Amino acid sequence: MSRGAPADDPLDPATIAADLGTALLPRTISCHAAVGSTMDVARDLLRTLDDAQLPLLITADVQTAGRGRMGRRWEAPAGSALLLSLALRPTWLPPERGVALVWMAAVALCEAVEDVTPLRAALKWPNDLLLPTPDGWAKAAGILLEVSIGHRAFEWAIIGCGVNVSDAPPPGATPYPTTSLAAATGGSVSRLVLLRALLRRLDYWYTQLGLGQQGELFAAWSGRLITLGQQVRVEAPDGQIMGYAEGVEPSGALRIRDAAGAVYVITAGDVGLGV
Repeated sequence: MSRGAPADDPLDPATIAADLGTALLPRTISCHAAVGSTMDVARDLLRTLDDAQLPLLITADVQTAGRGRMGRRWEAPAGSALLLSLALRPTWLPPERGVALVWMAAVALCEAVEDVTPLRAALKWPNDLLLPTPDGWAKAAGILLEVSIGHRAFEWAIIGCGVNVSDAPPPGATPYPTTSLAAATGGSVSRLVLLRALLRRLDYWYTQLGLGQQGELFAAWSGRLITLGQQVRVEAPDGQIMGYAEGVEPSGALRIRDAAGAVYVITAGDVGLGV
């Protein structure tokens, strides 16, 4: 497996935007060799951009202070991952439905991976991208959402995404198996091609959300959750829960039934498959 990005795989605004064909996003693109975190850069730029310049896309070849879910540090060799943040101002979306932005990113990423590789992509609740390996499913990407809510409306939302393209953390470095697109396909995958495919699918789903099609998005997201129908263990804020993942609520919360028949509705936590 090669390390780093292919030599012909630059990420620059003109190349990303050329004949992209999207309707709504992105309107502004900012590419960086190295940043602390694309989320931080996006948050800073949001202070200076008006609505006509949004959505805003930030990419970086490397992050020195990247972070994942549950506050974990997230690192990758320079050029080996697709690192991006997408800043939006969805003032039309009720804050209580903001979780749909996570569904949007997760579904779009699965579809983009399937557009540019022969792989089947799936999700581990709520938003980890999984790819098949000879030893079972392994994580290849994660998604973060940060929001600011004013008076009953979003001031802004930032979706962060990190995809292992040509490299993945070594065994034992994470609490779950990991892989990369290169390892899963047995060949190289272009960050640029993947990014452009992702932007097209994000544009589609963001348009659908704006048209009120949250039900369609929920069905697409829940249909990719391999967590459902399995025995799971959840590291929740108030302790560990083990049981059968029997479904998801319309809110996106995970419904688990333990061996005694008690039902738990989980809104946040780390899910492991098997007990």
